[in-house]
Amino acid sequence: MRAKLVALASVVLLAVGTVVLAVGGSASAALSSGHLSGGGTATISQVAMNVALNGDGSASGQFECLMAGRSGFVLGAFGLAHNMIVHATPTSGAVAGSVITFAGPGRLTMDGTTKMPIHVHVWVDVATQQFQLVVDEVGAMPVEQMLSGQLAFR
Repeated sequence: MRAKLVALASVVLLAVGTVVLAVGGSASAALSSGHLSGGGTATISQVAMNVALNGDGSASGQFECLMAGRSGFVLGAFGLAHNMIVHATPTSGAVAGSVITFAGPGRLTMDGTTKMPIHVHVWVDVATQQFQLVVDEVGAMPVEQMLSGQLAFR
């Protein structure tokens, strides 16, 4: 009798586990795809994002970040006088709660004349309206807060 109860309990646990995994898996897949869009003025830059995230971990779209004028205090650290512009094309991305991450190749333009190929990593928290850009060849920019405009994920 005891062996039958243990076997029955095992079957029930297996069934419950299968349902939990199936529901969790579909909820996870639903959260791993969507569209990140928006832009505006942030703490040290002006930014625009139009990034589609796919459930398979791939991404497509555009990312633009301009540091000029009012960002002069940041430019000096890079030996620049006028501007630093990052243009990237995301190729991979993921979603974890309100945080969206993406990465891909791009181009860095410095003071309008120097151009170089780069690779970027970006994280965006749509709940707090913060983001950070990391350019592998240059380094991490400070975490920025959106001051005007908005970033949204749908």
